[in-house]
Amino acid sequence: MGYFKQPQTLGWRKALFQVHLWIGTIIGLFIIAICVSGSVLVFEQNLLDDTPQLPNASTRGSASWDQLVNSALSANPGSTLADIDMRSANRRVVPIGLSSHGRTLVVYVDSVSNQIVKQEDLQQKHWFVESMLALHTELALGDNGALAIGIFGALLFVMAMIGIVLWWPGVRGWKRALRINFRGRLVGINFDLHRTFGFWCFLLVAMWGVTGAYFIFPKPFDWAIQGFSPMPSMVQLPSDWKPGDPILSAGELIQRAQSLYPQDELAYLFMDTSRPHGLVKAFMSPQPSVPMEQLEDVVAMHPATGAILSNTSSARWTKGERLSLAVYSVHFGDFGGLPLQILWALLGLVPVVLVITGYAMWWNRTLKKKWAKLTGKPAQQAARSREATLPSQ
Repeated sequence: MGYFKQPQTLGWRKALFQVHLWIGTIIGLFIIAICVSGSVLVFEQNLLDDTPQLPNASTRGSASWDQLVNSALSANPGSTLADIDMRSANRRVVPIGLSSHGRTLVVYVDSVSNQIVKQEDLQQKHWFVESMLALHTELALGDNGALAIGIFGALLFVMAMIGIVLWWPGVRGWKRALRINFRGRLVGINFDLHRTFGFWCFLLVAMWGVTGAYFIFPKPFDWAIQGFSPMPSMVQLPSDWKPGDPILSAGELIQRAQSLYPQDELAYLFMDTSRPHGLVKAFMSPQPSVPMEQLEDVVAMHPATGAILSNTSSARWTKGERLSLAVYSVHFGDFGGLPLQILWALLGLVPVVLVITGYAMWWNRTLKKKWAKLTGKPAQQAARSREATLPSQ
């Protein structure tokens, strides 16, 4: 009963507080960078959609996929096809992504005239979004940064779980712990902000932490999901393709995917052919103008033979597969249109508030006293500092 009546007196709670404090102190600045960039990336597709508007934009013209790709490649010698993105509601203009000497070009080709409408260097035109993406997914540090992101996600989840335990003030004070007293001293307001935001947004912060870890370390999570629901469509045959091997034309690959789903339209063709064991993925849907995570049918193919390596369809998804795929939409908030995007972007800054108020609490509790001793601060001022210290955790 001690935890419910007087939790502040318990030794194990004090130990948890130290764990919470030091995890937050160590990873706090990284969490700020990840969350600020994540709030920007909620609007990634809105910011990147530069498809030119032409008359009869909703209907694709008669030019074949191979004709469109060849037009883009002919204008950029030495380039290779990276992707074809048809998720825009503008179906007439086809955005074709090319890899060109370490850069990513997007060539917009009119499917009626087979003429290039415009071309842009993705890194130059959208340098801000690309920088935010690199920061959010790998701390702009490559593979090592991506591993760190996964670890920080797991630690954020741990902090949230510990935080909800630390939040409980006892049966006599729980109502007070649900609100912020803006009439108090600044130190007390800071404490209330940290405690109240942490409580009301606990589930969201924990969700972002665990889903962020999932993106980097999916196997343990998938193994756990398969404990209650199989995930057969997630199984993919290996590919023996390597750079330098032949690649079928885009038109032939798309045709093979569409033969499996004749009612679908191509939403996105991804050429994962920059590394060994490469493959091609065709994302299909009757309504292709939706977020990537909501596309219904996905076909993975061998680049040289077109052999089907995996065939995932929403019609056959198990509960486990639906849960695994839902992780992306829940993390990015792309399942409710612009209003939810705005809400997700604002809520994504809550961990920033928690980090800043947490650092302020650390200063008020510990660092201010040490700084006073180090600088020879007068005893009277040090006493006032102690009076301003927050209630003990």
